[in-house]
Amino acid sequence: MTPTLVLLHGFGTSARLWDAVLPLLGGPALVLDLPGFGNSQDERYPVGGMADAVQERLAGLDSFVLVGHSMGAKVAAVLAGRRPAGLQALLLIAPSPPSPEPMSDQDRADLKAAHGQPERLRQHYEKITRLPLTEQMMAQLVSDGLRASPAAWNAWPDSGSREDVGTGAAGIMVPVTLLTSLADPVITPQVVAELLKPVFPQASFTHVQGSGHLLPLELPAEVAASVQAVCAEDPA
Repeated sequence: MTPTLVLLHGFGTSARLWDAVLPLLGGPALVLDLPGFGNSQDERYPVGGMADAVQERLAGLDSFVLVGHSMGAKVAAVLAGRRPAGLQALLLIAPSPPSPEPMSDQDRADLKAAHGQPERLRQHYEKITRLPLTEQMMAQLVSDGLRASPAAWNAWPDSGSREDVGTGAAGIMVPVTLLTSLADPVITPQVVAELLKPVFPQASFTHVQGSGHLLPLELPAEVAASVQAVCAEDPA
């Protein structure tokens, strides 16, 4: 049975983050807006609450693979730690660590100040990417940033990124793969070495070159290849 891919976007984006990846996958996918982002009106913004919202959408799936980017990867790790029935594997892309994410007070303030400000949003996305985005991609990112709930937007720098969910993530029993970029200015190689590898000691780590933090937009083919490789593995 081909598992359903459950795709969770990162902070400030929406289900549209996966638009360039989806045509390359060739399998069933459930692409969700996390609470407060995209079209979601859900108000469960803490990481555990987001995981609750996703778990409710998994009813009826006999076999699935969780794929999360950035904030969505932290949510996916919490959910995987609950060992939901049908979960086959976990793929974390440029993941926010289960422990508090290193972020300066100024960066948190700048992130909060960008909400509702098109030019500041553009500057934010330019800051965290390394490969050039098309104008259509940038317009989509700015649009997603503008339509995000102010409460959900502020909840991430104020609380979600600070949460320590490592205890829950320690309960993960399925194969875990991490895909990161060596040029990511957010989840840097130092963050990977100090905050991710100790939490996921048995995980498979894959590193790509050139991309910034938004791998699904910057390197969709590489992301799709990683998803397909995870799905091809024998969960036993």
